[in-house]
Amino acid sequence: MTKYGNDDLVIYGYSQGAMIAIREKRKLAEQYPEGTNAPDIDFVLSEDLNVPNGGILARFPGFRIPILDISFNGAEPTDTQFDTVVITRQYDGLADFPLYPLNFVADLNAVLGAIYVHLYPFDVSLAPDASTSPPIQSQHGDTTYYLFETQDLPLFGLLRTLGVPESVIDVVEPFFRVIVELGYDRSIPQGEPAPARLIPQFDPTKVTADLVDAIGEGMNNARALVGGPALPNISEPVATAIRKPTDALPATEPAKADLSSQMAETETGHAQTATESAKAPVSSEVTTEAVSESGAATSTQTNVAAAVGARAPSLPPKAAAGGPTPKPAKSSHQSATPGQRLPKAPHRGISVGPSTQTAAPGAGAASGGRSSTASSSADSSSTSDSSRGSANGDGGKS
Repeated sequence: MTKYGNDDLVIYGYSQGAMIAIREKRKLAEQYPEGTNAPDIDFVLSEDLNVPNGGILARFPGFRIPILDISFNGAEPTDTQFDTVVITRQYDGLADFPLYPLNFVADLNAVLGAIYVHLYPFDVSLAPDASTSPPIQSQHGDTTYYLFETQDLPLFGLLRTLGVPESVIDVVEPFFRVIVELGYDRSIPQGEPAPARLIPQFDPTKVTADLVDAIGEGMNNARALVGGPALPNISEPVATAIRKPTDALPATEPAKADLSSQMAETETGHAQTATESAKAPVSSEVTTEAVSESGAATSTQTNVAAAVGARAPSLPPKAAAGGPTPKPAKSSHQSATPGQRLPKAPHRGISVGPSTQTAAPGAGAASGGRSSTASSSADSSSTSDSSRGSANGDGGKS
């Protein structure tokens, strides 16, 4: 300094060299207080042990190690006339020591960081570098601080040295990174003095969320390691297109609606015709069965089928040609006692008109008296007369 006078000077110090540069800065600050004409001297410090928030000499001010003759002289001055740049790497055990020493995982990570991070100061640079993350920059007084992120935890540095694959370490590293960060308070600027503290202060909700995210990241890394699919990201909303009732229908919708209406009308017409044709056999079967069970009169299904064939020839026969039509299975509620009203009997889902049958005691059935809306036609009447004639020949005459 005496040789070059007031020429521009840059003093660089790394680790213990930074300690010596800070001592010189203190002397210059005493020699050239604020308001005086000071020489143009700048300082550049790397892995500084006196960083107000992180340097191990600033974490435990006043502490002294006699054997090593090291005094923990506190934070470096930041209120001088000499511009200073401090470069620090995350998890450097000497320049970025935990704020909460009771976090033993963070302590161990810092101790290993003194080997795997502190000894490699030139792995980062202030010049733009795509291979590294940009540093966190903060200004305090005359000093500008740059904190570079460390991608790999020093906690697993020994495993990396032994050759353990990085993909295996990535399974557990996200979880331990959250635990290690609980030993720090990154909201405090690097230039603000922060001595060591005992009880950490943190937001339980945020910590829980960070741990859940870290566990999910570790599980995805494990799945990638074994070749499995990654976990779905449920945080992303799923977009679903739903057409509102007020939205305009496509051009094909009206045509479909008209066609459906026409088909419905056509099917309705056929259904009505089939219903009218089926009323006769349904009513005849029900009344024949009911009267036969009451003991008043008997009639065979063959005659009924013949009457039906005359009325609705389009319907398929119920039995093979030449043989009698088998009698349908009786239900438990189809029997009728004298004086009891028979219920309506639906047939194949077709509604049948009201038909009331009353079986009178004695010879009331000899006259063959029964009413059916389906057998009101002339053809059905003639066939029914022949049926009754045959029945009277077997069961009695009126």
